[in-house]
Amino acid sequence: MAARVIGIGREWSGDDGVGIAVVRMLRELDARCDLVELEEPSRLIELLTGGADPVVLVDAVLDQGPPGRVLLIGSEARGAHSDHPLSTHGVGVMEAIELARIAHPEQAAKRIFIVGITIRETSGQGQGLSAAVEAAVAQAAAQALRLAGS
Repeated sequence: MAARVIGIGREWSGDDGVGIAVVRMLRELDARCDLVELEEPSRLIELLTGGADPVVLVDAVLDQGPPGRVLLIGSEARGAHSDHPLSTHGVGVMEAIELARIAHPEQAAKRIFIVGITIRETSGQGQGLSAAVEAAVAQAAAQALRLAGS
């Protein structure tokens, strides 16, 4: 099965677009895996059960610390039990992973990794990435490639 890297975010919403920026960098690097840009995690269940393994999710993570830190977050962490709230979106990444594993246990990817890039807020409508978050894109891309085995 081929690896898949999914960048989650909205490029027009400031730092929330960092997941998309990582996938676009991987395209420029001609990464040898399935690359998906996703605005909303609502399609995650389909993408997590579509035969790819491993699956690497790249998303912005709201955090009060300095923006631009790259985190590797275990896909078993759950909501309030996690040190970092996952995703800036209505449907959480962790909920989608859990639903995929419950609803489709045989089809869900066995190896799911989350690369999070810390941000402070998502209100930067149309402003692009902040300098600190932009600086983290290459590191997050390298981490995603390593996890994807590419």
